[in-house]
Amino acid sequence: ILASAKRVLIEQGYAGFTTRFVADEAGISPGNLSYHFPSKTDLLRAMVGQLVDEYASEFSAFLSGSRIAPERQLESLVEWLLTDAVAMESMCTFRELWAISLHDEVVRRSVDNLYDVLMDGVVQLLRSSHPNADVKSIRELVQMLALISEGSIVLYGTKRNRQVPLDRIIQLVTPLLGNIAPNVKITTPPSRKASS
Repeated sequence: ILASAKRVLIEQGYAGFTTRFVADEAGISPGNLSYHFPSKTDLLRAMVGQLVDEYASEFSAFLSGSRIAPERQLESLVEWLLTDAVAMESMCTFRELWAISLHDEVVRRSVDNLYDVLMDGVVQLLRSSHPNADVKSIRELVQMLALISEGSIVLYGTKRNRQVPLDRIIQLVTPLLGNIAPNVKITTPPSRKASS
């Protein structure tokens, strides 16, 4: 049911998110859906909770499974975050979550907590691989990275062909972040072809 709800949210948006559409997508009756989720709000909150957990798990897997040299961690993280941010599923999901967050306190707290958990994970990764770096600077670097990542959803999510391609932004971000936390050793990513 929750996977079907996510598909409906991505395909129809919050405006078209109805329990009837979700029931149809799940192949069950609206009555069966209401047995599990008595209201649209209950369904939406459960789906958002699952989305938050899935994204946090995926992100944690990237961080913990990373066998990248410390000087390349930030570069790899920048590339992964900015590329993932504009992937159709992530872009649609997060834009809808932001809209829902404006009207639902539970969803807003879930999304806000997700950002905190993700940023704390990156801080821990960078602290463990750069023990001599200033913690305050690492936190500032991570928050700036989150801001850039979320902004890329807005600028590149639906319009990929901008005057400055996303690949160039990815190239510019790593050295910029290095200025915030100079003790975090980083390399500048090589130039890549602009994606269409």
